[in-house]
Amino acid sequence: MTTFLGPHSEADDHLDLLASLGHDVRIVSAAGGSTDKAGVLDAFARDLDLPDWFGRNWDALLDALRDLEVPRGQTLELVWDHVGALRRVDHDTYETVVDILEQVQDERDDVRITVIAR
Repeated sequence: MTTFLGPHSEADDHLDLLASLGHDVRIVSAAGGSTDKAGVLDAFARDLDLPDWFGRNWDALLDALRDLEVPRGQTLELVWDHVGALRRVDHDTYETVVDILEQVQDERDDVRITVIAR
């Protein structure tokens, strides 16, 4: 189940809790202008240090997220943060990314998703 946090939530407390539980917390930040498809794909590539083969399209994002390595026995908490502006400006891109994240979460027992719309 995906966790959605709004602009008035205690997002930083949530992130601290995940880290204290021993989760491998990785944050993709849409802050600073990721308000379109290209910006979102760039943010994922940058913040997750995706491999050179990442083609900056939706299929490549899905494949790259499927291939993320997680230390044995740990849960990967993939956090997509600061998405409020994208959700308002380009709702289709926002929905597409949420769908991709949830697909990866459904396919992998070791992945959990948090989306923060601040």
